[in-house]
Amino acid sequence: MTEEAFGKILQDGSPVVAAGIVLVAFAAGGWITRRDARDWPLSKGKRLGLFASVFIAGLAGCAIPAFFAEDIIGRHALLEWRGPKTILGGLLGGFAGATVFKAVTRTAYDTSDAFARGTCLMLAIGRLGCAARHCCFGIEVPAAIGLDFGDGVARLPVQVLEAGAVFGLFLFLHALHRRGLARNRRFFIFLLAYGLMRFGFEFGREQVAGGWFGLGLYQWLALATAAIGGFQILKRAPAPEPEPAGALR
Repeated sequence: MTEEAFGKILQDGSPVVAAGIVLVAFAAGGWITRRDARDWPLSKGKRLGLFASVFIAGLAGCAIPAFFAEDIIGRHALLEWRGPKTILGGLLGGFAGATVFKAVTRTAYDTSDAFARGTCLMLAIGRLGCAARHCCFGIEVPAAIGLDFGDGVARLPVQVLEAGAVFGLFLFLHALHRRGLARNRRFFIFLLAYGLMRFGFEFGREQVAGGWFGLGLYQWLALATAAIGGFQILKRAPAPEPEPAGALR
């Protein structure tokens, strides 16, 4: 893809509508996260510190990958202070921020479940903002199944498809929450599922960033996200029940 075509697609989008959708996403996701965190046995200062650490590290994580992206995304990161952002980096950054804060403050309580539903819903709604902004657009497809994002080419509406898939994941996490299942693992189920989901969706997205070994930058970030989720799920798996004394073998 040429730089001119990339710029034309972005110019055809609506930043105002996208910003409004993102605000709705933050409000909805933040409200749920706050509700799910209401039972934390933490002081007000630690609560605020944890949320601030996640937020600041998440913002940094959203922005940093673009500077290593190369190709069109890499050039835009250097030219615009707002630059391209990625939710994958935000997820990784937010997790790192929480981990560092809890290590420094010696907070042992597991807070991860509170971020599962809210983060997932925030992402599902936010992806609709990507569609309005015309960023993260898909590859060229037949006109019958594609949308024109401003360059006269029918493209896969991958942002909308991803939004639907992530909303389905939100409903699954909501069911786990309501039933009290997968305690202390729900956020990492989200990371594993979204990482694998995003890895697949990247094949339908126009590649405007560099990559290595046949995979794009965002696919590597998706695999890292899935790997962290899978590792934490295994790490937090309940220990098997001990066999009763004298049990037959």
